[in-house]
Amino acid sequence: MSSDLLQFHAFCLTDTGTRLDQYARTIARVVRPGDVVVDLGAGTGILSFLACAAGARQVYAIEESAVSIYGEMLAAAGGFRDRVAFIQARSTQVTLPERVDVIVADVHDTFGLQPGGPRALEDARNRFLKPGGRLIPASIELRIAPVEVPDLYRRTVDVWQQQIHGVDLSALRTLAVNQRHPARFEPTAFIAPLEPIASIDVGTRLDTAGEVRVVATRGATLHGLCGCFVTTLVDDVVLGNVPGESQTSNFAQAFFPIDAPHAVAEGERLRIRMWTYDGSELRWQIRIAHHDQLRRVQFDQATFLSAPIRPEDLKRGTSDYRPRLTARGTMERALLEKFDGTSTSAELERWLTMQFGDRLPSAREAAAFLKATIDRCG
Repeated sequence: MSSDLLQFHAFCLTDTGTRLDQYARTIARVVRPGDVVVDLGAGTGILSFLACAAGARQVYAIEESAVSIYGEMLAAAGGFRDRVAFIQARSTQVTLPERVDVIVADVHDTFGLQPGGPRALEDARNRFLKPGGRLIPASIELRIAPVEVPDLYRRTVDVWQQQIHGVDLSALRTLAVNQRHPARFEPTAFIAPLEPIASIDVGTRLDTAGEVRVVATRGATLHGLCGCFVTTLVDDVVLGNVPGESQTSNFAQAFFPIDAPHAVAEGERLRIRMWTYDGSELRWQIRIAHHDQLRRVQFDQATFLSAPIRPEDLKRGTSDYRPRLTARGTMERALLEKFDGTSTSAELERWLTMQFGDRLPSAREAAAFLKATIDRCG
């Protein structure tokens, strides 16, 4: 595994303020002796170990990435192997041998939940949790504020409004302006106060939409929105990434740019709307009512517009598309038929080289193809 992955988890474990203290307080309050717990998106398993300390009888630590190996190492070193079972798989494809009493998850991102987090939580809640079971966190409040950030806008959006060695980059600017960007804001960047725009109730509804109306507190140039969150883990235990209040997470915030910077006068009204789907697709609108009442300017951005789609990719998504195996698919099918437990990896590699030497011209290519297929299906 890469040093970047190790450093990221070092940050999560040691440099996120009181985040883990807040989770420890919550888990100690919610998990009861003898409980069975799911740690969703477990990472290195720190929340699993906190559940054991609270008295959990069994913890299923579900982590899709290979970082679960780190967790297994820490579990062995800390004496948790008998109670924490690491499962390296996508949670929606996991079947547990029993229902659980508590689901705990820390799948936060800059603006609420990570991409795919809402669906994973919903699936886990519906399939894993006992009736009357408990969820950590309980709810997430999304907050928004219009901001003036010329340097950030220049780095994230207008960096594409130039030529490099005679190549015009502006075709990619549209992609940049329809993405959310991680950023760190100071409250002095706000043009209007930070306001709650939507709430996520983890026990019920996970996709959100919201609207808020604010009044500019000063004249400024609007560059977009700052998005952040405040999560209630249980009762009065909260954490968040509100600018100027980094003590409970130290997470960056989200920057949602608009298509063109726009002058706003003090006292002018802004209507902000946000939609989120599964933490990955977002849409944001800002409508500005100027003092003269003659101009109402609206900006409308969406992450859907940040991902160019080829016509052939669109065809694959239609109900009448007739899929046909590619050359790679043909190789995979032939190889999978050999996965019967009788051939070694060395034998399969030699077979690949003989059978598909025109497509896998070297032993290295054959070994890489075999490894990728074994990782997915073997």
